[in-house]
Amino acid sequence: MGTILGTLGDDTLIGSDREADVIVGYTGADVINGGMGGDTAWGQEDNDHVSGSFQRDELYGGDGDDTLNGDSGNDVLTGEAGKDKLNGGSGRDSIVASGVDEIFGDIVDGGSGTDTIGLNYSAYGAGLDIVIQDWASVQTLVGGMQISNVESFVITGTGYDDLITGGAYGDVFWGGVGNDELSGGGGDDSLTGGTGADMLAGGSGADRLFGETGTDVLFGDTGNDWLYGGDDDDKLYGGDEQDQLMGDAGNDLLSGGRGRDLLFGGDGADILQGGAGNDVLLGNLGDDTMDGGDGDDWLIFTYGQGMDQIMGSAGSDRLEVSNFTGDFTAKAASEVNTLGGGTTISGIEHYSIFAAGSDANNIVTGDGNDIVFSWDGDDTLVVGAGDDIVRAGNGTDKVTGGSGNDEIDLGAGGAEQADGGTGTDWISIDRSSSTTAQSFSVSGSTATLSDGTSVTNFERYRVEFGRGGDLVTSVGSAGTVWFNGNGGNDTLIGGNAADRLNGGDGDDTLMSGAGDDVITDLDGSNTISAGDGDDKVSVADGTSGASNNSVDLGAGNDSFASTSSNGVLDLDGGAGIDVASIDFSGTLSNVDFALSADVTATNAPVFVRNVERVQLFGGAGSDNFVGGSLNDELIGGGNNDALNGGAGDDTISGGAGNDRLRGGAGNDIIRGAGLAGTEGKDVIYAEDGNDTVYIGIGDKADGGAGTDVLNLDLTGQTRDTHFTFSGAAVIVDTGTWFNGFEALEFSGGSGRDRVSGGNLGDTFKGNNGDDILHGGGGNDTLRDGAGDDQLFGDAGDDLLIRDDQSGKDVFDGGTGLDTLTFGDGSSSVVLDLQDQAANRGVALGLMVRNFEIIKGSGLDDEIRGDASGNILHGGKGDDLLDGRAGNDTLVGGKGDDWLTGGAGNDRFVFDQDGFDGEGDVITDFTRGLDKLVIERVGFGIAAGDTGVTLVTGTDPAATSGKATLLFETDNGRLWFDADGSGTDADPQLVAILQNVTTLSTSDFMLF
Repeated sequence: MGTILGTLGDDTLIGSDREADVIVGYTGADVINGGMGGDTAWGQEDNDHVSGSFQRDELYGGDGDDTLNGDSGNDVLTGEAGKDKLNGGSGRDSIVASGVDEIFGDIVDGGSGTDTIGLNYSAYGAGLDIVIQDWASVQTLVGGMQISNVESFVITGTGYDDLITGGAYGDVFWGGVGNDELSGGGGDDSLTGGTGADMLAGGSGADRLFGETGTDVLFGDTGNDWLYGGDDDDKLYGGDEQDQLMGDAGNDLLSGGRGRDLLFGGDGADILQGGAGNDVLLGNLGDDTMDGGDGDDWLIFTYGQGMDQIMGSAGSDRLEVSNFTGDFTAKAASEVNTLGGGTTISGIEHYSIFAAGSDANNIVTGDGNDIVFSWDGDDTLVVGAGDDIVRAGNGTDKVTGGSGNDEIDLGAGGAEQADGGTGTDWISIDRSSSTTAQSFSVSGSTATLSDGTSVTNFERYRVEFGRGGDLVTSVGSAGTVWFNGNGGNDTLIGGNAADRLNGGDGDDTLMSGAGDDVITDLDGSNTISAGDGDDKVSVADGTSGASNNSVDLGAGNDSFASTSSNGVLDLDGGAGIDVASIDFSGTLSNVDFALSADVTATNAPVFVRNVERVQLFGGAGSDNFVGGSLNDELIGGGNNDALNGGAGDDTISGGAGNDRLRGGAGNDIIRGAGLAGTEGKDVIYAEDGNDTVYIGIGDKADGGAGTDVLNLDLTGQTRDTHFTFSGAAVIVDTGTWFNGFEALEFSGGSGRDRVSGGNLGDTFKGNNGDDILHGGGGNDTLRDGAGDDQLFGDAGDDLLIRDDQSGKDVFDGGTGLDTLTFGDGSSSVVLDLQDQAANRGVALGLMVRNFEIIKGSGLDDEIRGDASGNILHGGKGDDLLDGRAGNDTLVGGKGDDWLTGGAGNDRFVFDQDGFDGEGDVITDFTRGLDKLVIERVGFGIAAGDTGVTLVTGTDPAATSGKATLLFETDNGRLWFDADGSGTDADPQLVAILQNVTTLSTSDFMLF
């Protein structure tokens, strides 16, 4: 960052194009130009002329009648004292006027983009009456301030009664002191009433309304709004769609209106009315009245926080009661019920009751889908029809389910009773804190635990055992069972459904039956029988040391994983196609393992039978692994390993050491070492199949038969690398060699690399150094790096990417349909194909030739074409695209873009990203020559439709019930109405067509 200081006279100060500058003019009528960086400039005293450039600049006029020009970028302009002229230029600019004295006489032009102005009238001596006029050529406000091309307003009101009405964009209004009326209009607005009895209306859009002090009235209107009443007795009306209303202090009225609303009363005796839609109502403190209205509502009440009147009204409604103690029996929804403390209930179909403390509760619910949490105490809990959830907690509880699919949990206790009733029911029993061995069995419809617990009419069981040696003797005809043994030497058995068995600590015996089971035991010496089905079994060494596991996977296509790197493993895969993951990483010796029907590992106590696929992890020794006929994964670990994938599509990684790797038949992925080849000197034979091989410095590779891809990573190389890739043998240096590959992925080092590709699609990255890269034939991808690079796509449809702007680079697409794009760095792209000396930002120092497609960065780019037919993509950000002569295609992408086709028959393309902001500006659309190109999917156009649905006029409205484009003939705005009715979703601004007064369907194309 540079600092440039003026003198006491009239100065001309110009910043750098390469960095962000701080420029201070001091006294005198100064001329300041920040240059291409993101600059901060102060004119200070006298009449100054201050200009930014393409990046985001902050410009301050100071005293005097100043002129501030933001140019491109999202700028901040502050005129300060004097009659100033503030010109935002392109981009989303912010214009600040901090006091009344600084507003009078200013002339503001926001320029293109969605601009915001801040106006502070807090010291003004009378109330305001301001109506923002959309698209007015010039609007004159208080004090003679003239404003044009500004979309959003941030206004602070006076100490009197203000009337402020916003426009189509998102505004921020503070009323201040006085009884104010604030209306947001369109857009996502923020309105704050301040002190006084205020009226706030959000209008369309997702608005945020704050009443604050005083008796306020808030209207959300359409959109997903957030309303906050504040102090005193307020009235809040949500309106349409999904609103959030918070009354806070005072006796408030909250009315949700249509849509799915959230109402929170706060303190005081509040009235909450959900209205239409599925609403959530929370009364909080005070004697509240809650009425859900139409829809399936959720009403929330904290026991002891007031004497409420609760009404579900129409729909299927739920009452949630927290902190409950005592007895409760639900009545039919049509009857009035009493819930302790004088609270009355009616119209409730479903209950969620959460008890407090350790009291013994007696709770009976009705036939809805109920939730009851009782926690401690000896409770009696009864639920009726419906799918219910009951957490009985600790204590000697008695739970009765009823019809429906219920979930019942019994906590720590003993001698509990539960009846699931009819339906498919879950019972969960928690004995994890027990130190006594438990015995569990299922006989018929009854299951018993040896501590006296008895449950009946359950189809699915979940039991958490404790630290004893627990025993499951029978599961009968039960459905799914989940057993967790925790501590102790447990014996757990499953049934014929999809079960889960976890032995926990200790030496366990785990046996499952048919079904796709999950069996886990991560400690001890265990015996596991998985039975039929496609099972998943995992074992490991635990805290007690190496394990000794005997595992029979049984029939089915099973998977097995062992991290028991020092223990004994006896594994039988049984019938089916089984895969085993075996970890030898804790073994210091040289391990030999060649997959077969019956294999015994050398130097490791591992015995494997009837396993068809393996994943093997080597240890510190020189391991020798051989895969089978299917898809295996072999990972060598430390030292000098020999890995052979065999047949199948294998994944092989040598790891550290000097490894010899063979792919065998199949399409294999083989990695010689880590990044940049720093982990040994490997020899690789890819052999048959279409293989992908990764090598680094010091490695040798032979592609063998098939169409093979070599990834050569020389990022650690400091010397120059020169070679031409053709499929024949290439000696990179004395230790690096490869042969028999058809495509190349190359990452260069810090030297001057000279690499040419072959006839297929290659991928090159130059990295550091002054590199020359040729793609050759095929569709190649080439990236530059630091240094002065030359990249040539040559034949084919190539992609060239510029990431580094530090050098003077030459990018030549060659023949074919070639694309130039830029990485997302800290700078934007300024690219001019006709005047490349003007290239700046990420394109600084870049010479470009023979590209048909140009794509910008993720920031605010400025891309200009030449006399050819250019295809220009802005990407993210607020971009400026200028096609100049030729038949150009301009794609603004995300952001609010400024599009100029220039001479020729141009196309302006809008996809699903084309209506994410405040609309693009098309400066020169010519009917009969140019086209608006619309994406079918993004704009919801049915496959059978041959054109767009278009409505034009000064106030067009969609009525077709399908996706519709709306064109305002008086101001050139093109809108998109997704539902074709304007009711379920607000229209979104697509573009502003300057000097265009009408459109027809012939002006559009679909893709």
